Parts: sequence; C-alpha cells; structure tokens
Amino acid sequence: MTYWLIPVREDFWEVVMSTNVYGYEKESIMNTIKKDDILLFYVGKYYAKKYGGKFVGLMRVISDWYKDESILFPDEKIYNKPKYIYRVKLEPIIIGECAVKDVLYELSFIEDKFQFSKYLRNVPANLKRPLPEKDVKLIEECIRQSIP
Repeated sequence: MTYWLIPVREDFWEVVMSTNVYGYEKESIMNTIKKDDILLFYVGKYYAKKYGGKFVGLMRVISDWYKDESILFPDEKIYNKPKYIYRVKLEPIIIGECAVKDVLYELSFIEDKFQFSKYLRNVPANLKRPLPEKDVKLIEECIRQSIP
C-alpha cells in the first residue's frame, strides 16, 4: 500500500466523491497507482468556491485500472467527449476538510514551505513521489477534526 497525493478541481472532486470513481487521461498512471493504494485528494484554489486549498479526503483504490469512455467528469460533459478514460473504483476512508495552511509546517513532504504549491501539482503530486505515512496520518487527523 502506497499513499499518493491527487490534486483535482473542485467540480472534479464532487464527481469523485459522489461516484467513488477516479479518472485520469494518461495510461501511464496505471504503472504508478495500484489496487489497495490510498489516494489523498487536494482541491486547488483555482475556480474553487468551497474546498480550495484543502485536503478533502482519503480513498482506497479497490479495483484495477479499467478503460471507460462514458462521459462522467465535468470537462467531459462540457465537450461531450471522453477524456479521463483510465479509471479506478474507490472506497472512502474519510471525507472532510483540512486547509493546507493548518498543517503546512508539520508536513515533511513539503520541504520548501515558501514554494509549497510545487508539491501540489501534477498526478501524482509531491513531485511524483509517494507520501510519507506520518504526513497522511497527520492530514487524516486534521480532516477528522472537521467532521461534526
């Protein structure tokens, strides 16, 4: 089991959260993220109204990657064309909110605290490196505290 950071737009996250499916556009993802891995989702600030700048959930990958050309994600609906065709099924571990700023200085994977956004880009993020378990547990606890 490996922990991966997955940055998404807010509207994309809402689909992931409601369907328990994650999709990506490049087949190469299948060589990195595997069944039983844990995905930590982060919503970027761009176009976000509610979740921007926050870690929003941990989900376990419960299937192998499969190809699905059905239209599911927001970009696909806008253009009426499949884009994120490499998909996995997910099982929620915890869903909530943890602002990056609340845990930034405690996270070991973000080495440069003044340019932390570079660790929150691409898929998987963190410069394509797995996340340390202790950082994931810290974020999980922060998310847990957001749940009433």
